[in-house]
Amino acid sequence: MLLGGNKYYGLNLKKETITTMRGFGGGMHTEELCGALSGGVAVIGVIFSEKKEYDQDKIKEATKEFVEKFSQELTSTNCQEVKNIYREEVYKCSPVVGKAGEILERTLCKYQRLNK
Repeated sequence: MLLGGNKYYGLNLKKETITTMRGFGGGMHTEELCGALSGGVAVIGVIFSEKKEYDQDKIKEATKEFVEKFSQELTSTNCQEVKNIYREEVYKCSPVVGKAGEILERTLCKYQRLNK
């Protein structure tokens, strides 16, 4: 998610920054919190922290909504539960990442529009 968000939103993150998210895949390799969800939260944090003084309230509200919508639309935030429904052998978790990206885009658009 962070790699895709970096490209899509032109965040210009360094490779080293992006690689910090490697441990979050596969529900942090415990099949707990979905890595796509963790990555989306990272994108929210980067986008709303671009200015010298970041907006903690905006980060909090956007994160809360992203997590809630993710849970509603994918039925859970748990990696194992989400994989059981959406993971495909050929495409792995690409369907989950795609859906998470759609939810993230809607969330970012809403909070960027409301707070400009």
